Amino acid sequence: MGGCDAAMRQSVVLRLARQITARHDLDDVLSETLRVLRPLVPFGGGSVQLLDDEGWIRIASADPIAPSHVMAQRLPLATSIAGRVVLTEQPVYLPDIESETLPLQRRKAVSNGVRSYLAVPLHADGAAIGLLQIDSPEPDAWTASERELLMSVAPVVAAAIQNARAHARVASARAQSTSATRRLHEARAVASALRVAQVRGDSDELDRLLGRLEHKLGDAGEVRRSGVRLPVPRAAVVG
Repeated sequence: MGGCDAAMRQSVVLRLARQITARHDLDDVLSETLRVLRPLVPFGGGSVQLLDDEGWIRIASADPIAPSHVMAQRLPLATSIAGRVVLTEQPVYLPDIESETLPLQRRKAVSNGVRSYLAVPLHADGAAIGLLQIDSPEPDAWTASERELLMSVAPVVAAAIQNARAHARVASARAQSTSATRRLHEARAVASALRVAQVRGDSDELDRLLGRLEHKLGDAGEVRRSGVRLPVPRAAVVG
């Protein structure tokens, strides 16, 4: 896309936005991003790398798929090229890695056979949450227009990532709420059975039902927070 002008870049960004923002699964967003980008900005390898809760950078998606040990790697912010992108919140373009003077640790972080490297930060909520990275076995592999295109799609990708994360949080909260409601209904049913057992004076059944109720709600404190009043066995009342 050497002759990519502003109008074409806008068209590409809109197309990418339509294809990834409608997806609610994070893995789908990431894999679709790289799939759509490949014919537009040709690359040998590409990845989306995200900052985790402990301050490390992890590969969240790669094209082609990377070996499991590579996907499991955690890159440090201070001494990696990816970390430089996140910390400075600026793109990094290395047109020919062989001519670059890089610290040994940063050079090892780049795959063998890679000559060109391009990474752009992914910004969301006022900070970099990761980076979108591509590389090539050819030196100076991308034109200025292609580099601008990658920078143009980065905000769309970042927004889609945050949207997928938010959707996952909502789905998780909804599932937890449904589970809590179900457990409360079950606990109320057990509480009713407890009252019946109390009237009958069946201490063995009382013990069994109390154990079942505590298992349903987690612990005695949760039983109290639920608002369920447990009947007290007569044998437990001290005069």
